Amino acid sequence: MSAQALRLFNTLSADVQREALTLAESLPEDEAVYVAALRSMPTNKRRQLLFSLSKQRWGL
Repeated sequence: MSAQALRLFNTLSADVQREALTLAESLPEDEAVYVAALRSMPTNKRRQLLFSLSKQRWGL
């Protein structure tokens, strides 16, 4: 798991962490953390996270 995904995982509630662990059975760990986090976030926070991930991935 990447350092960023681990930091995000540590900020999630216990319920969302369990969801991420369940998702990790069928998805890569990083992806499972991001999906679980996105599902639990309000829309504005979700947009901020997606923008920051895009910025890191593609240098936007």
